[in-house]
Amino acid sequence: MKWVAGILCAVAVAVVCAVILAFAWDGLTPRIAALSLFFGLGAGLITWATTSDPAPRRLNAWDIAMLCVFALASLRAFLWLIYPVGDEWRVLSPNNLGDMSLHLQFIRYLASGVPFWPASPILAGSPMVYPLGSDLFNSLLALLSLPVERGLVWTGLAGAALTGWALWRWGGAFVLAAFLFNGGLAGFAIFQTGQLADFQSELAWKNFFLSMLVTQRGLLYALPAGLLLLQVWRDDCFRGGSGLPRWVQWLLYASMPLFSVHAFIFLSIVLAALYLGAPDARAYLVKFVAWAFLPASAFVFCVTGGFAAGDGVRFFPGWMQANQGVWFWLLNFGIAIPLFAILAWRIRINREALCMVGAGLFTFALAFLFAFAPWEWDNMKLLIWAWLLCAPFLWQFVLAPSHSALRWALCLALFFSGAVSLIGGLDGRHGYRLALRSELAETAAAISRIPPTDRFVIEPDFNHPVILLGRPVYCGYEGHLWSHGLNYQGKLAALRSVLAREEGWLETAKGLDAQWLYTTSPGPTVLRLKPSSSTDRAEPEL
Repeated sequence: MKWVAGILCAVAVAVVCAVILAFAWDGLTPRIAALSLFFGLGAGLITWATTSDPAPRRLNAWDIAMLCVFALASLRAFLWLIYPVGDEWRVLSPNNLGDMSLHLQFIRYLASGVPFWPASPILAGSPMVYPLGSDLFNSLLALLSLPVERGLVWTGLAGAALTGWALWRWGGAFVLAAFLFNGGLAGFAIFQTGQLADFQSELAWKNFFLSMLVTQRGLLYALPAGLLLLQVWRDDCFRGGSGLPRWVQWLLYASMPLFSVHAFIFLSIVLAALYLGAPDARAYLVKFVAWAFLPASAFVFCVTGGFAAGDGVRFFPGWMQANQGVWFWLLNFGIAIPLFAILAWRIRINREALCMVGAGLFTFALAFLFAFAPWEWDNMKLLIWAWLLCAPFLWQFVLAPSHSALRWALCLALFFSGAVSLIGGLDGRHGYRLALRSELAETAAAISRIPPTDRFVIEPDFNHPVILLGRPVYCGYEGHLWSHGLNYQGKLAALRSVLAREEGWLETAKGLDAQWLYTTSPGPTVLRLKPSSSTDRAEPEL
């Protein structure tokens, strides 16, 4: 636990320091990046020196087997996260095409030295509404001359390693399997089609590893940090102590909104459950939350655009079942729901399990009744936590006490579909093209002298070279805008009018909140619409 806690603390301190210094000096610089990483390293070493692990967990054969599976899946997914093939940049997973382009834009945009809190790079006139912690950390590495693509691979591998340890430490081989192989009945279609594929890719309950860990970069920090907090809170409240200093717990919890607001919401639910279920810890829990309230609220305020992102929260019973009825739950979850019902019955006299599983089941109910973002699928960012919180207790109280034959049958029914999806999803032998390297180089040369705060009018493609180079645009890809809950419809209509060259389009373009019009036909062409927004840089002649 010492090393994991030290690394997580180092990342948290580096990101928090970078945010504070960027506010003070109006943007990130190489000096701020070096200073932030230095402070992070110091905090990590202090954490390592002051942390103890009073109850180390021993590996058994199943633990080793599942850790090997997790390692192989992680190496396959992250070594090929983004990679060159000839003149192309490719990604392994089609799920990662849109997400990767957004992360590349954010990382380069933040590293360009834009003022803090940053304006949105995907929509003019809006603040950046996103938990930017992981991308900001990659920006710090980029400012110290680490190529962005290589930094994405390295941090992906590091985050996966931390996540694998945290899953194993939280619940052993069973929790690793629950993360890697979550699924319902869809994967059994392999016996009908004879083809190996990610059969869950079109369902609501997708494979966690493929749809969450690989694409949602905030989880590379939030999952190991959140699971570590679950472990130490359980140990502190019910098992005599964890060995992790309380200031480290406070730091990981209070900084969590910078990486994942959904994880912060879930951890707050767990703290409320601990307050109800662990009376002896109430005084400490009240002080803990009181100390974390102001910094955590400030970070939530920043990443939600002044709490404006809360407009996406709405009553949405049934989650994504639409008109599928019971079939939706059977297809997506299989036997998991009846197993959780049995679990709820069996833990009724165990205070620790009742407290922890109660928080998990409450989170399940909350996510099935309310949508917490414009895209209702984003509730998976809460459901993953509920699933992982309940998983070790499902093994302890339901599966482990069963007859071995029944236990094997239940595990097979619970994990077969997810295993098929994981193998099928990682078998993208040829990858998917994200961008042409030559086109990126041409575009970089064409806009190299334009200040990083100037906005471009472009075709709103998710992988447009201006976006991939980290430049802010007037109105970006609609999928990104909609999922972030931004009010973009009026700007998109004006953009389409300009791009269609409708009558008076040039006058319309000059009235937009952008300085440049970029087109790629017949070649990279930049047209000045109005004077540069920068007051301290010479305006280029194009």
